[in-house]
Amino acid sequence: MNLPERPGPAGTIPVNLDHLSKGVDRILQRWVGDNRPTKLTLLNDIAAALSPGSNWGALRARQSGRQPVVSESNARLIPQIDRSAPEHPARLAEIKRDENRMELIDLTTEVRPLFGMRYAGDPIIGLQLNVTEGNGYSEASIYAKLILSRDGELRVQRVYAPDLDPHMAQLVYNAIQNLDSVDLYPTLAQGACPSLCILLGPFDGVVSIPEHYSRGSDDSFKSQGARVLLDEGETPSIKDVDLALRLASATVPHLGLKQFEDVGAIRFKLSQPLMEIWEPEDFTVPERLDDRPMFWIPTGQYWAHQDEYLIDNNIWTMSTLGEPLDLALALVDIDDPDVYLHVSLTPMPKRSRKSSALEENWRGGFHREFEVLRLREGEPVKKLSLHGDIKERFETGLMGWAIHEGHEVVEDLSRTKIRALIPRDVRRASQHLPQVEAIMNGVDPTDRDLLKRIRDRR
Repeated sequence: MNLPERPGPAGTIPVNLDHLSKGVDRILQRWVGDNRPTKLTLLNDIAAALSPGSNWGALRARQSGRQPVVSESNARLIPQIDRSAPEHPARLAEIKRDENRMELIDLTTEVRPLFGMRYAGDPIIGLQLNVTEGNGYSEASIYAKLILSRDGELRVQRVYAPDLDPHMAQLVYNAIQNLDSVDLYPTLAQGACPSLCILLGPFDGVVSIPEHYSRGSDDSFKSQGARVLLDEGETPSIKDVDLALRLASATVPHLGLKQFEDVGAIRFKLSQPLMEIWEPEDFTVPERLDDRPMFWIPTGQYWAHQDEYLIDNNIWTMSTLGEPLDLALALVDIDDPDVYLHVSLTPMPKRSRKSSALEENWRGGFHREFEVLRLREGEPVKKLSLHGDIKERFETGLMGWAIHEGHEVVEDLSRTKIRALIPRDVRRASQHLPQVEAIMNGVDPTDRDLLKRIRDRR
C-alpha cells in the first residue's frame, strides 16, 4: 500500500502512505479551533496534490495494484427507508485510534471499488461480514455475504473465493483481513453479545448490529442498538449516515438475526446521546492510567494500581463500581468512553472465619459525594454535570446497583481511607439494565427477590 521507494526526479522523495496517514493524525491532534477538518478531507486534498483527479481511496488502491475498473458507484440503488416500518435505535460510535491497528477509513476506502461492481449480473450495494468474540479480543469471520440489487429488490448471497473473479475476491478478503485488524472488542462488550453483524457499503463508516441469542440483551434500550462506527475524532457526512442507515434497514430482515426473525421490515433511526454535559475540571491525570482501578496512596502522595497500603487497609482493589457506573450512564443516554468514577472508599469489613455468609457491604463502602470524570488523552479533563431528574436518576441507579452488589454508601468522609479512579466497565452486563432501571424508578435495591424476578421476565 506504499509508493515504491525508487529514485525519482530531482526534488522528489518516496512517499509511504501509512506514514503520511499518521502524519495527518499528528496534525489534527495539534489543530485548535472550530474549523477542524476531518482526516479524510485532508487525505483527499493530499491525494489530489500527489495525483490530480485522485482521492485517498483511489490513491491507495492504485498503489497497491488492486484497483479494478469501476464505471460508477451503486450507492443510488440502496433502497429508501420504509417510514412506516417499526423503528429501531442506532447510534454513532467512535473506535479508538491505535497506531498498531487498521483505521476504519482505510478499511472503507480500500473496499469501496466493490460497490461499483456486479455479481452474477446484479449490482453489489453492500458487504456483510461478522466479528465474533475471542477471549478479550474480536475476530473477523472468513465468511462473507454480498448484498445485491435485482430489479429494485434486495437479495443477500453468501459467497466463497471460487465464486468470485480475482479482483472481487481480493477486495472481499482484503476487507476481512482489514476488519480483523480493527479493535472491535469494546463494541462487542458494550453490546453484550457474542457476535456482531458488520455491514460495509459505498459510504464512510461501518455499521455494526449486535447478534442477540439470549434474553436480556436487545435494543429496547437505545444504547444497545445498531452503531455506525467511525474513527475517533471524525465527523461523518449526512450523506454517509443516511446511506449506512438505509442499507442496514433494507438488509437486516434478510440476514437471519434472531432479534429480527419475525419482522417484515424495520427502519434504523439515529438516536442522540446526551451531549452538552461535560464541564472543565482541575484534575491531574495519573501516569499509567489504564482500564484498571487506580488508588491515591496518601502516605506517599502517588497513584498506584497495587500497593501495600491497600492490603494493610483492607481495600477492595478489584473494584466492581465500574459496572454500576456503566449501567447508570447507559440508562441516562450517556455513551462517552474514557469515563472514570473519582470516589473515596472505605475498607472492606473484617469477616469472621467461622461465618461463610457475606455481609451486605462486604465489598466495602464509598462516599456519596463523588465525581465522574472524562479522561481522554490529549484533551482537557472534563467533569460530568447533570441536573434535575437526570442527575437524580443517574445517582439513584449508580448507588442503588452498587448497594445491590455489596457496597455501602457512607455519609461520613472520615470513614474513608483512600481515593480511587475506577473506569467505566467496558463489558456491559446488559442483563441488569432492567433491574437498574427499576431501582431508578423506586425499587428497593436490597429487595433481591423482586429484582431477580424483574431480570427473569426478559
